[in-house]
Amino acid sequence: MYNEELNSEKLIFEIDKIEKKLNKEIEITDWREIDTLNDTAKVMSPVNVDLELKKTSKGFDLNGEVNTKLMINCSRCLKPFEFDIVSEITAYYINKEFEKELNKTEHLSSLENIIYYKNDSIDLTDRVIEAIILAVPEKPLCKENCKGLCPICGEDLNENPDHSCEKEEVDPRLKDLLKLIEKED
Repeated sequence: MYNEELNSEKLIFEIDKIEKKLNKEIEITDWREIDTLNDTAKVMSPVNVDLELKKTSKGFDLNGEVNTKLMINCSRCLKPFEFDIVSEITAYYINKEFEKELNKTEHLSSLENIIYYKNDSIDLTDRVIEAIILAVPEKPLCKENCKGLCPICGEDLNENPDHSCEKEEVDPRLKDLLKLIEKED
């Protein structure tokens, strides 16, 4: 997977350099492509990360926002289009030494996005990539009323809305129903 190759030194923070709270704006300009759930997308603008890391008694709370622009393919007409990404990131980085203690605590074990760390640094790369991937719709559309492709010949119905190459065949079991509908018109 291509995302495993994505990294940035700007997203790695030394723990001992974070006193109480760290606010940081980061611009990543060297990411060219990212694997989404459906496809590989080109990164069309820098990935901007606005984050806040707050020190807690057991680790760090991460909150922030990720912004960029991707070139993705429409799921109906298959044409590439630019898609703006605006996504929130939230995670709880907890020191690995507290893992057993926290698993016993019902309240904290119900929290989502808990990441345990054991080194002297925290790498936020995976959270930023995750935020981008989750912001891309499962079925991206170039426009809400995209008509897609003709299922018979593949003609783009957005460019040729009057296109028709399929014969209107009616299921023989429904012919009588069609006659009723035609009489009402």
